Amino acid sequence: AHTAVKIAPQYSQPTIHVLDASKSVVVASALLDETAKYDFVEEISEEYDFIREEYRDSQQESKYLSLEEARARALHIDWTCHIPVKPKKLGVTVFKDFDLNILIPYIDWKPFFDVWQLRGKYPNRGFPKIFDDKDVGAEAKQVHSTAMSMLTTIIEEKWLKAHGIVGLFRASSVGDDIKVYSETGEEQGTFFGLRQQVVKTSQVSKPYMCLSDFVAPKISGVEDYIGMFAVSAGFGVNEKCKMLVSQ
Repeated sequence: AHTAVKIAPQYSQPTIHVLDASKSVVVASALLDETAKYDFVEEISEEYDFIREEYRDSQQESKYLSLEEARARALHIDWTCHIPVKPKKLGVTVFKDFDLNILIPYIDWKPFFDVWQLRGKYPNRGFPKIFDDKDVGAEAKQVHSTAMSMLTTIIEEKWLKAHGIVGLFRASSVGDDIKVYSETGEEQGTFFGLRQQVVKTSQVSKPYMCLSDFVAPKISGVEDYIGMFAVSAGFGVNEKCKMLVSQ
């Protein structure tokens, strides 16, 4: 809903929310397909129009607490009973040119078969059960074998590189916000939080939560931590694509 309501209206070109990064291949393929792009974009546009209408209707019916009331009913964790585990290493860790052989067993093959329009019927939908499907099993096995051969070439000839970066930092909450500190305790930045304010209809008293509720408050004196990461196995893909196109 956030994409349809907040983001898409700010752009003139298609803006599409993908639930999982592994499914972006199917979306990208549809956008690059000149014969399928128009219908795909129109379908998304109609879906987003419907979501926006639903959102507007729900906003008219929703009631809100004031921010002060919501903060007064925040989630409270007893930090005297929970001591956060200190990471073995604080700061930034870089994984340069990570071994692709280690990553292969973790590949999500479903988007790959979706691109080839190979969809097995229950109970043979997922990988590797799709190979047992009486309609698409044989073809799925063939394209998978071809893909594995190409992966072998990619690794042996070093077409692509995988890099990753992980950051683990000291952190504390101050109200709705999360403060991030360096290894020496100097403040490095702030993540600004948004607290729930829509009135909850449940008869059970439920807290109005914010991400900062799950980080030890600065006034507690408890040392807590926050982590973030970014990864990609696509370094070198643009250069290789250009070379293959030229051939």
